[in-house]
Amino acid sequence: MKLYETTFVLDPELKDEGWESAITKYSGIITGNGTIKNVYRWGLRRMAYEILKRSHGYYVHIIHESGAAVPSELERQFKLDEACLRYMTVLADNPRYLEEMEKSATRQAGDEDSSESSRGSRDDDDDDSRRPRGRMDRRSRDNDSDDREDR
Repeated sequence: MKLYETTFVLDPELKDEGWESAITKYSGIITGNGTIKNVYRWGLRRMAYEILKRSHGYYVHIIHESGAAVPSELERQFKLDEACLRYMTVLADNPRYLEEMEKSATRQAGDEDSSESSRGSRDDDDDDSRRPRGRMDRRSRDNDSDDREDR
């Protein structure tokens, strides 16, 4: 069993029931010969370019551990399904990346809950942690270049 990442884009015109049925269909193929680690529903997003005259798509990312036959079966099903606009399955060769992805997903869920309760109690004027580090504004960058020309 190897660890795989599968990402696919569904037709935005399917709506909720169609998206869920497609996800359960592909999840069923995976669980037939493996286990699903996590399913990320990235949701409806604008695509970089149009596919079949559609500018938006419903993105789903599944991390699964399965045998070698599962990716080829998934690809066959993706090709047959007109609702699937794009798909890609890759071998997950960086487990550290996957751990960070799971941590960020749980952290985001926790941040959404805690941000609602602590909005009024935090003083943002004294907090410099959100300012970008290591960048110069244009004025100081121009002054540095003028100093170099004088030398």
